[in-house]
Amino acid sequence: MYEHRNKEDLSRGVTKLKLLRQLSNNEMYQLAMYTLDQYRGTSVSCRYEIPRHLVGVNARPQLVNIVESAISSTVLEHPILQVGIADADSKKPTWVQLDSLDLNCHVTWRILDPFSDFEDSLKETTASQLDATYLEIDKRPGWRIVVLYQDQTNFMEILFTWSHPHADGMSGKIFHDSLYQNFKTDTKQQNLEGHTLKLPESALSLPPPIEKVIKLPVDLSYALKTLWQEFRPPFFWRDPSLAHWAPIRISPYKTQYRVFTVENHVLSKLLTACRKRKATITSLFHGLALVSLASNLEEKTAPAFQSFTAVNLRRFMPSNPPNYQGLLPDRTMGNYVTLQNHKFSPVTVAQIRSGLARTDMSKKLPVEVLDHMWSTATAVRAEIVQKLKIGVKNDHVGLMKFVGDWRVQMTNTAQRPRQCSWFVTNLGVLDAIPNSASDQSVTWSIRRAQFAVSAETTQAALMISIMTVAEGRLCVTCSWQDCIFDTSFGEHVVADLERWAVQLGSD
Repeated sequence: MYEHRNKEDLSRGVTKLKLLRQLSNNEMYQLAMYTLDQYRGTSVSCRYEIPRHLVGVNARPQLVNIVESAISSTVLEHPILQVGIADADSKKPTWVQLDSLDLNCHVTWRILDPFSDFEDSLKETTASQLDATYLEIDKRPGWRIVVLYQDQTNFMEILFTWSHPHADGMSGKIFHDSLYQNFKTDTKQQNLEGHTLKLPESALSLPPPIEKVIKLPVDLSYALKTLWQEFRPPFFWRDPSLAHWAPIRISPYKTQYRVFTVENHVLSKLLTACRKRKATITSLFHGLALVSLASNLEEKTAPAFQSFTAVNLRRFMPSNPPNYQGLLPDRTMGNYVTLQNHKFSPVTVAQIRSGLARTDMSKKLPVEVLDHMWSTATAVRAEIVQKLKIGVKNDHVGLMKFVGDWRVQMTNTAQRPRQCSWFVTNLGVLDAIPNSASDQSVTWSIRRAQFAVSAETTQAALMISIMTVAEGRLCVTCSWQDCIFDTSFGEHVVADLERWAVQLGSD
């Protein structure tokens, strides 16, 4: 796929030790969080509508063969799914090429009885998979799949969960797009003797680190400012926007996870409302989260806030660059993501609280508060647009090269106040609906898509993940670490987001 090779690796490592390249700066950052148990898993699940001839108990063996063959073909398309990690606890962890994959260790089928609640089973499975760890990561890739299927139904849920050192959130969407295409076109099934997938013997060309593909310029002033924020003495950790209300606690590690959906006809109106106010679904949920936290936390506890937006860097990467012929960023699973920071001042938060004090929170948001919410959403969208105009200049991914030991760095981060109160990551729309001329009885399609992340102990207190499928419902998941606040608090915030999103899409 990618033609570039490191000659030293080829001569000394690949042929004997099967070592590939060292992890990139971003990959080492993600690996440090995983090995320190600060973050565990990311998942994208999709509900596949299956062809009619594969429905039912008698057709199940054929369905299993087709699904596992399509999964195998997808794995072979993406090198990052074929590798392990050596020396994970060191300063220089390295990707390891593997000879084969035992699908018994990576793919699990859960056959539900007719009386089981499918949605409850999906929630339970998602929660358990997000918090699960990966064994022998030098011998097995850090990903797994659970297939939920109920006999006599014409759909199944495929839950793909992985460890972030292997890939970012957008990679989950890319995985399912590849899998969907393989369901439609993969007529030659893989030969899986004993559920073992033989991997290529030739040296793998892994997706390159972004720092090897494009320049990541950093101004001295930006570098010094960031270093000051990172290493300033505790006396200066008094920024009112820091999330002092949710102190970092490394353990116990347990993710609380909730999900809600917004019907497509409501989503359409919500998108219209966003366009009218120069906002987006992503920036809207920043605005809604701000209003919710302002209403649920007292001013003395949280006078101001910060949040993050995940930004996909693939848009800045060229296709087929000179040293990496065959690289197509939009189709490549890897770590190509950065963060955009947003601050909400004490004045802004006080204005919202003032409007909230004069209303019944069980009813619709009043016009005054809605105006502040939309102003926030518009401002957040403008900050993201400005980030996209600037590109990768003065981006924190460019500063990662200055970190000598990510485990030490993240251990120190855990001793500081939490920076952000919430985080919004949006994978957008997965287009997997067959054209109108297709015979629905013999065609695969995806009717629902869900994105979820585990708690990140040193990151935002609340993780808001968004995804939808073409012509389908908007799916929103919210995750948080169980021990940092009462479950009822998190559920109240989730209920606010759902109620207000529906309100805005129904007006």
